[in-house]
Amino acid sequence: MSAELTYFANFIGLEAIAPGRYSMLLLLGLFGGFKSGALNPAKVIHEIQALEGIGTPSQLKPPSQFNRPKSPLKGLWHKHYLEDGLRALALNVKKGLDLYGIPLFQQCMREAQEAGEERYVTIEDIKPLANDVVSGNWKRLANAEALSGEWIIYAQHEGKNHYLCLARHDSGDDYIRQQIDAICCHEFPFLTTLLNGT
Repeated sequence: MSAELTYFANFIGLEAIAPGRYSMLLLLGLFGGFKSGALNPAKVIHEIQALEGIGTPSQLKPPSQFNRPKSPLKGLWHKHYLEDGLRALALNVKKGLDLYGIPLFQQCMREAQEAGEERYVTIEDIKPLANDVVSGNWKRLANAEALSGEWIIYAQHEGKNHYLCLARHDSGDDYIRQQIDAICCHEFPFLTTLLNGT
C-alpha cells in the first residue's frame, strides 16, 4: 500500500476502526471519492463505526444480508451510507412521499372536510407544504431509521465484519461480485468459500 493511502486510511479513522479488516477496493473507493469531491468519507466511516458498535447510532436502514437464492452476493451484507448531493436527497424525498405522503396536506384536507368547506392551495401554503415534503419526511425517515443511501458491502467472518467495497444500488450484483472476486477474495481467502456457499 502506498504511503498516501496508508496516511488516508489513518486520517479518516478506518485503520483504527477495522485494522486489517478492510479491502484495498474499499479504501480506493473512499480515496477516489474523496479526491474527486464526490464522496465524504466521514459518512461511510460513521456507518462503519455504527456497525462496529462505536460512535453514534445510525439513522439509516439497518444492515441486511443479500439472501436472494441466485444472487452473486448471497452471503454478504450491506449497510447504507448517505451520499452528499441531490441524488441522495431525491431518493429519500421520493421514499418519504411513498411511505408518508404529505401529512400537512392531508391534515388540511381533513380540516376542510370537517368544516364542510372547499379550500384551495394558496401561495402562502406552498412553503410549508414543500417543507413538509422535504424536511418533514426526512425527519420521519430518520426517526424510523429508514433513510436510504448507497451501500457498504461487507462480510462477516469469525464474529467480525470485513469491509469489502462501496457500491451503488444500480451497479448490478454481477459487477460488484466481479470486483470482489478480482480483489477482495485475494485479500480475504475465506470469501471464496463464503461466496461459493460451501
